[in-house]
Amino acid sequence: MITISVTQLQNHLLEYFDKVEQGETIIIERYQQEVARLIPTQPTDWRKKMQLQPQLLVSAEELIMPIADIWENYV
Repeated sequence: MITISVTQLQNHLLEYFDKVEQGETIIIERYQQEVARLIPTQPTDWRKKMQLQPQLLVSAEELIMPIADIWENYV
């Protein structure tokens, strides 16, 4: 994380944009008070959001095993 003044940002804007593009977060201060942050954007690739794997609470055998009460009505 880099902390800079507004004046530094104005004088070196493209350099700081390059640093943000590389993953750096930049805090911008005016009168030694934080007023803004430049942060890298997160990719909006939906595939990265779909990395959760479903988890079964029962074994595979139990999942396909017929329910005794219901099954008896169809035999």
